[in-house]
Amino acid sequence: MAVVSRRTRSWWYAVAVPAALAAAVAGALGARPDIAPPSEAHASAGPPPASTAAVPVPPVPGTPAEVRYAATQVLIRDCMQHRGFRYWPVPRQPVPELREFPYVLDDVSYARRHGYGGALERRFQETMATDPNARYVRDLPPERGAAAVRAVNGDPGEPDALRATLPAGGVLRRSSHSCMSEAERQLYRDLPGWYRVTRITDNLAGLRVGRVLADPRYADGVTAWRRCMRDAGHDATDPAAARASAPEPASGSVTPGEIGLAVAEATCATRTGLGRLARRLDAEHRRALDRQFHTEVAERLRLEADALPRARAVLAAG
Repeated sequence: MAVVSRRTRSWWYAVAVPAALAAAVAGALGARPDIAPPSEAHASAGPPPASTAAVPVPPVPGTPAEVRYAATQVLIRDCMQHRGFRYWPVPRQPVPELREFPYVLDDVSYARRHGYGGALERRFQETMATDPNARYVRDLPPERGAAAVRAVNGDPGEPDALRATLPAGGVLRRSSHSCMSEAERQLYRDLPGWYRVTRITDNLAGLRVGRVLADPRYADGVTAWRRCMRDAGHDATDPAAARASAPEPASGSVTPGEIGLAVAEATCATRTGLGRLARRLDAEHRRALDRQFHTEVAERLRLEADALPRARAVLAAG
């Protein structure tokens, strides 16, 4: 069974805009950006162009994760300015209504309003396309644009690049000299350790979803859900197939067909208990993975806690 979500989006803003900046300028230069690890972008440092001068500042953060994210954005901004470039801090969640349902859509009210979120996804893509940082890089001369991307990305092929071996296999690398790395070094101090444990623990989400989808108990739940969907007039083998059959929105509005299919999926997920089952299995596999990687999970929590006072000080200083 495939993962329900057809789109990968949540990581993009979780690590800030730079990966999109690299993609934007690489496209302009005819190069292929290396965004395998979602990582981390000459004009003078004078006034911004008119099109970007009124970019709203992200709201004051509240949760520890929001505080650390906002502080990272400020530190990236300062690093880029020090290197002769501009950077505008961006919101952590540009489309707050946009939600992920990795197993089955089971929120009927959400389905009635947003369907599968296709129109929200379009808003997200438009936000990416009009981001002031991406526009800024695209508007630079090609050589300066490439230099801006190097400033925020660095070179993952450098000898002292950060490295992380993922639980599912493969090695991720990121420059230790990029503005993203400089920002995280100031917050977390142990940059190599922070990079390693975050990449490992972030990778656990994909492993967890894969384990749930492969769990025979989930398959049994899908069987009951499938019968419910058939009774409602929809022939879908599983939630992934149902979502894949929904038409992409042609405009900013969700289509009635998407709404109807999503409501049927959510109604059947509620009636058959598939949504509750998926959440229970997700929590069970999360606990198992946290035990398996307890050292990395504990180290990440320690580094995050230690960084929080520094993040608050960065925001207080502006």
